[in-house]
Amino acid sequence: MDILETARMITFHRRRLGQSPLKELGWRDAHSQVVRFDALCRWGDLSGKVVLDLGCGHGDLKPHLDARFADVKYLGLDIMPEFVEEARRRYGNLPDTHFLQANFLTTGLPDVDVVLACGSLNYWTENVLHPEPTILKMWEIAKLGVAFNLLDENEFASDQVLCGHDPDQILSFCRNLEPTAEIDHGYSPEDFTILMRR
Repeated sequence: MDILETARMITFHRRRLGQSPLKELGWRDAHSQVVRFDALCRWGDLSGKVVLDLGCGHGDLKPHLDARFADVKYLGLDIMPEFVEEARRRYGNLPDTHFLQANFLTTGLPDVDVVLACGSLNYWTENVLHPEPTILKMWEIAKLGVAFNLLDENEFASDQVLCGHDPDQILSFCRNLEPTAEIDHGYSPEDFTILMRR
């Protein structure tokens, strides 16, 4: 994403500040958030793993992980300072939980066990290769694997902020990195999740 595209994404969220927490983040409702979190959790047992959550929003994935796995070491990263501040307020006192304000597209990322991205690769850009370079970056820093979800272009009509992606094209790209990469397309008609394990 270029500077103008990043500014458009930030403006999209800043205009929603003060609405309900889910609306601020761009979620339609709580169910749409939870089913995507559940899909990411199908990666496997994250107990004891160091997990990086790209585009963490208010950090709501952290308690979702803690309810399912033991001793998850969590780092949430988001470009929106308001989101990071709220995430720290909500969950910053939990053990092994940290939040960082940064643009993951341009920031050096630490090596971790698993990288998760819930909806944060759906922002519109003129870059026709998006989100492949980001997926590659995620894969390179993940010791054990990656899970992310995207909007399906066959069901979601792109707008000036969000865009859908071709599931077959994304899966093909991921299988060039890891032949066992899987796709989960059964939890929502307009969304799909890619699961990659080393």
